Amino acid sequence: MTTIGTAGRRACAVLAAGSALLHAAMLGHAERPFTAAVLAAMVGACLYCARDLWRDGRQRTWVAVALMNLAMIALHLPGPGHHHGAAATNGPPTVMAVATVVAMVEAGIAAAVLYVHSRATAVEFSGRPDR
Repeated sequence: MTTIGTAGRRACAVLAAGSALLHAAMLGHAERPFTAAVLAAMVGACLYCARDLWRDGRQRTWVAVALMNLAMIALHLPGPGHHHGAAATNGPPTVMAVATVVAMVEAGIAAAVLYVHSRATAVEFSGRPDR
């Protein structure tokens, strides 16, 4: 059973590929080799999820999409004392702001898909629809 139509899954796959492009754009601005390596790994992870969403959108893929995007949001939303150089005082760079919004959208969609899937699974196990 699929929880989201093919067009919806593929739209989410395009969002994931867009996240990979946003990480790639930030890769050129990485000041440390470790940061560049993490960004390169994120490009690969986003493309991996995009491929899986495009092909079949299994539940484990939606879990990975939700967790990766929530982690990205947690790491990039500035907290007290969180600065990325002098430019951080003027607000986050545009690419970072766009990436954070895309991550929020992806996490929300993934959470909704997982919720619907969990409700459908509960109905299958109980043999009766909930209300």
